[in-house]
Amino acid sequence: MFTHVAQAKEPVVFVLAATDNVVVSNPKGQKYSALPTQRLLHGHTIAVPKGERFSVLVLNTGNRRVYDGPARLKVIADTVRVLSGPSVKVFPVEQAHLDLIDQWMNLYARPRGVLPVKNDKGQASENNPLRVLQPIDGSLLLTRSPEFVFQGDLPREGNLMLFDSRGKRFWVEPLESEYVSLPPAAKFDWGQSFTWEVRRLTGGRVISGSFHIASEETARSLLEARVPDTDDTLPESRLFYGMRLQLAKAFKEASVVWESLGMVLTEQGQPSRISRQ
Repeated sequence: MFTHVAQAKEPVVFVLAATDNVVVSNPKGQKYSALPTQRLLHGHTIAVPKGERFSVLVLNTGNRRVYDGPARLKVIADTVRVLSGPSVKVFPVEQAHLDLIDQWMNLYARPRGVLPVKNDKGQASENNPLRVLQPIDGSLLLTRSPEFVFQGDLPREGNLMLFDSRGKRFWVEPLESEYVSLPPAAKFDWGQSFTWEVRRLTGGRVISGSFHIASEETARSLLEARVPDTDDTLPESRLFYGMRLQLAKAFKEASVVWESLGMVLTEQGQPSRISRQ
């Protein structure tokens, strides 16, 4: 009995692609959109309307399965059963992508709850209405020209201060706009790490964070692997590229990929659909 319960809590499939109207129902009858990176357990059912597409990796098989609607599916212990609809199409998944999914599941195994607000780490609160949109704390940058984007109330006559990996002051830039591009005189190099702070003129840190500039080799490798956002590019290919960027902490580039797939990721790595007005 214990073994059966344990298996019921283990993910069976990893969602690779799903068009907008594919709906998942859990054993309690709750319904939600199918989204890439979701893990589905034994007992989940999936409704794929006519003209829609649903693609998954059945874990521990190395196979990608694609279902075209109209179809009704059910996740069972080790596969996805077709309750109604056309036959499944099965394709192999290359080992590099299987490794990528393993890394993703180890890091983003399940939702981790809501992160606490930290006033000095780039997040907004009632007492600190300023936050940084770029670079996300801990980001890997694929360029030697960092740009900052803030949101909220800038401190009057505040400064953006950058410090190198030894804690030595590297650059100070007056904070006059929510968009800050540092001048050529601030000579960044490949492989450098920085911390930064926004400080009031009268003293006192408002928010802070860190970023790393990739090595030239890493930046070239990630940028050359870019998957075009075109109609003839499989969404699975874009997903794998986005996962690779996200795991490398190249969050800026990864967010562009997630947006092309119609979704955003939470800080805990969980997907949500971009709301359309």
